Amino acid sequence: MLETLADALAQTPTEHFWIGWALAGAATLFALRWTLGQYHDLRRVTDTPTARIRSAAQGQVELQGLAAPHQAPLLAPLTGAPCLWYRYRIEERRDSGRQQRWVRVEEASSETPFLIDDGSGQCLVDPHRAQVRCHRARVWYGPRRGAPPGAAPSAWQQLFGGARRWRMREERIEHHDLLYVLGHLETPRRGPEARDRLTRALLNRWKRDPERMRALDRNGDGEIDLDEWERARTKAARLAEHAERQLAATPPLPRVGRGPDPRLQPLIASGDEATLIGQLQWRTAAGAILSGLLALGCALAPALRLGA
Repeated sequence: MLETLADALAQTPTEHFWIGWALAGAATLFALRWTLGQYHDLRRVTDTPTARIRSAAQGQVELQGLAAPHQAPLLAPLTGAPCLWYRYRIEERRDSGRQQRWVRVEEASSETPFLIDDGSGQCLVDPHRAQVRCHRARVWYGPRRGAPPGAAPSAWQQLFGGARRWRMREERIEHHDLLYVLGHLETPRRGPEARDRLTRALLNRWKRDPERMRALDRNGDGEIDLDEWERARTKAARLAEHAERQLAATPPLPRVGRGPDPRLQPLIASGDEATLIGQLQWRTAAGAILSGLLALGCALAPALRLGA
């Protein structure tokens, strides 16, 4: 078998051989990088203990609970189903002679935060720039772009084969779905800096309001002197202090998402931790085998060609 392979490699034109070898080398590097990414996620999941929201420390945490809406539920763009998060992709089948290929023409995902509830408390989950693994996925074909499942094609589409021209895929996280979240937990803290920012915002808004400026001009000379501006600053500070007291009465929800370290991408998965670990182990093993086979092929191919 090796002799047959060596003869085939020896008969391959030099230019074609090295182009193929370079492509195989690039595929090896891509597979290795993907495998290392899966292994990194696996280590993060297995090494991070599960925390309870009520007692979770600030920083990298692992949470498990049920998904819940923070505001009004979203509507998935393709199916119209109510959900907390969605991701969709639309592909078009394009024919070139006897070859057919699917070309991606549209894709998007929601970035609206939603809640996770583990029984001890609730936490906002920020899906922005997070890695989301969702088991609730559906793929279907349709006669037009973005057609919902079961859309009927027209007579001419049935006649000329246009009933399956478009391929749609939609993933969703819905209310009460079991969730696993790994990311940076942070509880917003308000202090003197927040009050000062609110005071400055009020003063800037008053500057743009002619009626408010006339009310601040107590002596009616058309200008705001230092004493009048100081009274305005004192009033804005009082209003900001009152607003801060009202906000302090309702503690802010903690938020889990992307942290200061760009290497630690948030991970959101529907299902439990054991299922996620099994998926990551299988992906890591498959990637390692594929990377090893590709690397072995890249190493043997020149030797077989030269030895033929």
